[in-house]
Amino acid sequence: MTDRPDSDPAWTTLSGTTIGSVHVRDRLPIQDAVLTWSDDAQRQAVVAVADGHGHRNHFRSDTGAALAVVSAVEELRRILPDLAAGTASGTAADARDRLQRAGAAIVATWTDKVRHHLAANPYAPAEDGLGASADPLRAYGSTLLAAAVAGDVMVFLQIGDGDTVLVAADGSTSRPLPEDPDLDGLHTSSLCQPRPLDALRVGVVDTVADRVALVFLCTDGFGRSRVDADGWWRQTGEQLLEFSRTRGVDWVREQLPEWLAEPALIGGDDTTMALLVRADAAGVARPDLIDTVPTP
Repeated sequence: MTDRPDSDPAWTTLSGTTIGSVHVRDRLPIQDAVLTWSDDAQRQAVVAVADGHGHRNHFRSDTGAALAVVSAVEELRRILPDLAAGTASGTAADARDRLQRAGAAIVATWTDKVRHHLAANPYAPAEDGLGASADPLRAYGSTLLAAAVAGDVMVFLQIGDGDTVLVAADGSTSRPLPEDPDLDGLHTSSLCQPRPLDALRVGVVDTVADRVALVFLCTDGFGRSRVDADGWWRQTGEQLLEFSRTRGVDWVREQLPEWLAEPALIGGDDTTMALLVRADAAGVARPDLIDTVPTP
């Protein structure tokens, strides 16, 4: 039986996003979006990232991505009290059921927000020439990745490509979500597809039993440019944890834009990352560095 801490740990959220060099060249807006939320008093946090498709048929995908992260944070915040209350007596199946319902609510909320935006900004005749009105959600197409934590429960959900990685206190890394068999490196599942919930992947983790120290979510622009396609996420997780321990979370926050700039330049795609870092001795070896920056 796993020993439970006397009180839930706090979680620090970090995020960054960088426009890809191809979008700069083509004078396109950034298609990625990121949003984080945390409540230190309640020891709860949510992070979400989204990647608008950017194709000419998805000409409003920057807006679609922005609406996706807002929808995810809104709906996941709603279930946090239930997750926290169920920590002692609930089961993983209970949390998974709540998460599945939250996923459906996110899709519904995103759809409502898109339709509201479309009502205020109707498609132009040239856009209708691309078939926009026949499939009104298509122009806003986006992926979505999100994670939330309350009590000992951490939950994950994802629609489409991108990477979700969990790092344990010993530095070992894992992927808490099942693979999407429809992802082939060229095509992705999307919020705008006819049945987006068919592509919804969810995961539930006990943060104490799995000794969760850090989690990062990133759009595919980060991993696609890596030479080691199979192992980059392990190395990235190990390094993020080591830096958080030895140099402090504020230092990591300062370095994040530079770390994202390289793949955005080389790979050409927008690059976005969000992190949850556990701010106690079980997850970070030097908790005294959590809010400090080391002297050069």
